[in-house]
Amino acid sequence: MTKRPSLVAGLHLNQMPTPEPAAPTPAPEPAAAVKPPSRKATPDIVHTSVYLPKQAHRKLKEIAFHTDKKVHDLIMEGIDEVLKRYGHPTSGEMKASAKAP
Repeated sequence: MTKRPSLVAGLHLNQMPTPEPAAPTPAPEPAAAVKPPSRKATPDIVHTSVYLPKQAHRKLKEIAFHTDKKVHDLIMEGIDEVLKRYGHPTSGEMKASAKAP
């Protein structure tokens, strides 16, 4: 096996580097022309954020790991419990009724 070349062997520490002539930079593209990749639009789904205490999030991750679920699934279970408590259909029931003719 051969020895790896040294990173500092090619450095010339006593010589000042000569500046190269500046190459013309291309004009940046207009911001409207560059579009970020977008997710598939689902009009019946709304994105929301939830702020949790760090310890609660850790416990949710632990529960999700032990039950082979995602934290999102556990949050949805909690939302379904609140909907049931107040006499509303669960998110799964709402989804099923929206698909029914």
